[in-house]
Amino acid sequence: MKKRVVSSFLFASLLALPMFGSQSTYDGPTLRDDYDGPVLVDNSQLRYRGADMLSFDTTAYLRSEAPNLMALRPAIDTWAAMHAIHPRVLIHVLQAYWPAAAPSGTRLERETVHQVATGLAVVYLRNREDPLAASKAVMAIADAYHLKVEIPVELARNRQLPGASAPLVFGWFQPPWTIGDTWAGGGAHGDTGSGVRNALDYWGAWRDWGADLSHWWVAAIQAGTARVWSQCSVSVIHDDDWVSTYYHLENIQVADYQVVKRNAVLSNYANDKPTALCQGGSSTGPHLHSALYHDGNRVEIDEANVDFTAYSHHAGQGQYDFDCDTSWYNHSTKGKVCPSSDNLLNNAPPPAPMPFSDSFESGDTSAWSSTTQ
Repeated sequence: MKKRVVSSFLFASLLALPMFGSQSTYDGPTLRDDYDGPVLVDNSQLRYRGADMLSFDTTAYLRSEAPNLMALRPAIDTWAAMHAIHPRVLIHVLQAYWPAAAPSGTRLERETVHQVATGLAVVYLRNREDPLAASKAVMAIADAYHLKVEIPVELARNRQLPGASAPLVFGWFQPPWTIGDTWAGGGAHGDTGSGVRNALDYWGAWRDWGADLSHWWVAAIQAGTARVWSQCSVSVIHDDDWVSTYYHLENIQVADYQVVKRNAVLSNYANDKPTALCQGGSSTGPHLHSALYHDGNRVEIDEANVDFTAYSHHAGQGQYDFDCDTSWYNHSTKGKVCPSSDNLLNNAPPPAPMPFSDSFESGDTSAWSSTTQ
């Protein structure tokens, strides 16, 4: 496979990345996104779509291109899915980080994968309208860590993927916990802690690490095919290339590639930090982190774009907005619910065909209207 070298610097000893940030925050060296050369990685090659998740075999690719990284396969799959970065790109960057070593999958090594993937996502998102966004992301990591990254030349070619915009969809996704249970939710945020706010954190009841959480079940928000990336992370690939991701899990109940129905039990969320953070990141306490993507692009979780049958979410201001004056849930039976309030009952209606609309704000297509039940 012919490859292109994108940087000429390499430290003899590997750099240690910081262990934890907030959720999935990049905490490494400064990332400069001033690359202005030829396309090294086409933006279409960086996007990780649901269709890719069903067809790309990370294990086979590692066996062929980077067998020394095999122990990091769960971390690579987890953070590729969590940040919608194609594993191919992530693997070649990580290969430069460990050019002559075989990681054993230690916590520090898994956190390294998390940091590199998050850094790629941060730079890509900052420049996503730029045809060089993916190339800038790879070069930013290469320069920050003084890596000699070799990229297959075919990754510079366009993949002819769909556009970036997602259709508006209402009354199709249920909350990510079982029907009949009542949970709490936080404020919307990006899967990197910044950028497009495509993620929400949820919990059945706020408990400290070590509490019994075995009665709180994470559920699929819609039917699809499950991908089990690791012992604490799952994605479900839905119709029309929608993807939902779930992190901080334990006791996973589904098999890799299992077809699941809406409301199917996926797992509990973890009650101990090592399990919750099995592939890196950070968490202030036991909860579910869930994010939403369409065609490999992040979807802002706001009432103007999407709802979850039992409620819509007014995203408010900035990241992790917990101020009820600016960020809240509109629940079908409870009315206005503030972030962190244990009042989000999943009283989802029976499954309905996927409805698309652009008139959610008028109330015509809200989850609890007769048009979607």
